Amino acid sequence: MNQLLQDFKQFIAQQALFSMQHRLLVAVSGGLDSVVLCHLLFRCGFRFEIAHVNFHLRENESDRDEKFVVALARELSVTIHTTEFDTAAYATTEKISIQVAARDLRYVWFNKLLAERQNSAQPLHFILTAHHANDNAETILMNIFRGTGLTGLRGILPKRDKVMRPLLFAQRSELLAFANAEKINWVEDGSNASAKYARNYIRNTIIPQVEQQYPALVSSLNIAAYHARETELFLEKAMLSCLNKLVTVKGQEQQVPVERWRQMPGAAAILYAWLKPFGFSAAQMQDAISLAGSQTGHYIDSEAFRLLRNRKWLVVTPKEEKSSAILVLEKDSGTIGFGSGKLTWETTPYMSQPIPTDQQTAWLDAAKITYPLLLRPWKTGDYFYPLGMAKKKKVARFLIDIKLARTAKDQVWVLESDRKIIWVIGHRMDDRFKIKPATKNILELRFSTAP
Repeated sequence: MNQLLQDFKQFIAQQALFSMQHRLLVAVSGGLDSVVLCHLLFRCGFRFEIAHVNFHLRENESDRDEKFVVALARELSVTIHTTEFDTAAYATTEKISIQVAARDLRYVWFNKLLAERQNSAQPLHFILTAHHANDNAETILMNIFRGTGLTGLRGILPKRDKVMRPLLFAQRSELLAFANAEKINWVEDGSNASAKYARNYIRNTIIPQVEQQYPALVSSLNIAAYHARETELFLEKAMLSCLNKLVTVKGQEQQVPVERWRQMPGAAAILYAWLKPFGFSAAQMQDAISLAGSQTGHYIDSEAFRLLRNRKWLVVTPKEEKSSAILVLEKDSGTIGFGSGKLTWETTPYMSQPIPTDQQTAWLDAAKITYPLLLRPWKTGDYFYPLGMAKKKKVARFLIDIKLARTAKDQVWVLESDRKIIWVIGHRMDDRFKIKPATKNILELRFSTAP
């Protein structure tokens, strides 16, 4: 049985999980896996503490498990942390499954314990769970049955953030043999036999049946998971290199040329790798691919970002909700910040000097201006008389006519005086307020974008 101990040490070293200098928080249910993990850590001389959660899901069994784990900590002379949750009530409130509720509750608590000790003389560095090779095989099969790609095939990772899984190398049969040989006691979870949980069905029904034809199933799936993880690491670097060449970054926007992207092998995978960090899901990829063949202005949204077709490009940009605030300009000169820019204004005499033609500046007849002026985002229904036109036009139609990208439209503000729009800022002033030969004073407005 010393072989399990040696393999345990070797796996920890190979995966660089933790060292003798670290203090470990071990999640212990009282079952075979977590109890054997504690004994292996104890035999190796690692410094660890035990954390046990009573989920109150199995009536007397839950209290029995807690008493057992408390006794185990006393036997090994290690510190124990316990807590309890009304898991069923939490699951109902959050509208999630019992399994998800239990997982969320315990990991929030585990991380809280680490945070509380972060600046102490004896900090806790990592959370250890007792997931083993059989758990990994079950997870891979569940992912396959649900539909998965390479990420699902890699299974459970040996380490992720602060969570370490030092038993992934071992099958349950090895842990059982070790416990029996060393006369280690544990408690059985009665719910493990229930077929109502998908994992239990795979564990107790699917895997035993497949093993009749393929006895090395668990081992084979774990080998496949290892290769999937290694392949994923390689592909991540290759994909990053590809995206660096393909994607153009312009401020908060990222752009991909549609035709160039379409011609690349694995175009769908490239698109997903680009969009995933922006919160777009795998389920949205068909819509994203369809978007590449749509007209300018069509788009789909994630929670915080928008992907749209803009002429020859697919563009990702943050969704900026229009502010409901209205900024007030009460004086005839000043500076004010808004949206992504700054507006400066002042009143000066007009002496027939040349009128600026750049769109960032507007000269208006000061005599026609009534204060206060209101600065706000444009909204549906707004209209004005574009300079040089005798008829009014809706701002929405004007922005379309000047071929402004949808993302840019969302950032347009207007300035109004006495309920009349005098300037669509940065684009066109209103013809009713233009400078004439009889003008004596001008209101000069200057718009600049934030650096």
